[in-house]
Amino acid sequence: MRKSIQIALMLAGLASVPVAMAASTDEPWYVGGKVGWSDWSRQRFGDGVQNPGNITKDGVGGGVFLGYQINQWLGVEGGYDYLDKLKYDASNISGRQDFTGQGIQLTAKLGMPIADGLDIYTRLGGMGTRAKGLGETKNGFSPLAALGLAYQFNPNWATRLEYQWTGNIGDKDKVGLKSDNNLVSVGLLYKFGGAPAPVPVAAPEPAPAPMAPREFNLNSDVLFDFNKATLKPGGQTALAELLRQLLAETPKNANINVVGHTDRLGSEKYNLALSKRRAQAVANYLIDHGIPASLVSVEGVGKAEPISGSQCDDIKKRAQLISCLAPDRRVLVKVSGQSKTQ
Repeated sequence: MRKSIQIALMLAGLASVPVAMAASTDEPWYVGGKVGWSDWSRQRFGDGVQNPGNITKDGVGGGVFLGYQINQWLGVEGGYDYLDKLKYDASNISGRQDFTGQGIQLTAKLGMPIADGLDIYTRLGGMGTRAKGLGETKNGFSPLAALGLAYQFNPNWATRLEYQWTGNIGDKDKVGLKSDNNLVSVGLLYKFGGAPAPVPVAAPEPAPAPMAPREFNLNSDVLFDFNKATLKPGGQTALAELLRQLLAETPKNANINVVGHTDRLGSEKYNLALSKRRAQAVANYLIDHGIPASLVSVEGVGKAEPISGSQCDDIKKRAQLISCLAPDRRVLVKVSGQSKTQ
């Protein structure tokens, strides 16, 4: 009896450990079996058993059980237990005597988690008992209490360690003895179903939406001196504002095409080279100030794509003609790709 009390106190002390996870109710039914050490305590012999002695009060007990988990904390469990024999001698009875106990139990199971996969629980209820002794059988009802630890090591299988007390089994007058039983057992249980919940699959992200192409028209007279390809201070200021917009709005996979244009003054070969040098000067500024070089391409088209039309055809004076053709002298920065917000 002392050993049984020590085991019960040890298990009860674990109830103070903080909560981690509760018993699963996804598949509420479970079935299991147990086996362990059975000990008969607090024996009360009847008057028909004189001078009992040489008592063997422990042996191997076990049982099977079926349970239903109502919610995370409460379940119902029933089962059959065989509690083994108590053997003794009596001065007034020849031969060694056996007192045997077994029964059908029904309990409420209360549990709480103490670690990942590990619960502490108690069961409270009763057992319909059948005791045999002195050639007689006594059926009765006994109170039952249990305390245990359960560890679930995969979705279907769990093991548990349990102490169970069953009181007042038998009858002193009819079967010669009334006793309590203490059963310390190791059990294995199987949860029906128990398949892992399907892992949600994230929907694929939608493909980034194409960004509407943008075009920035930079006046070459602002950027460069006439007939030159070196950026003026005023040109750098204009490019700084363009750079701010590109860094804020341009996605990493954009295409930035820098295209240089000239007016019609000069030869085609000269203007083609000048337009490309000017486009390269703008591209270099953007790359030097944070735009990845892999995104930037450079092109020069010379005087092939004027926008001034025929409005300057009648102008003869060179200074006036240069001024009239100013719109043709430009650098276009064309941005295309996918939206940065996608």
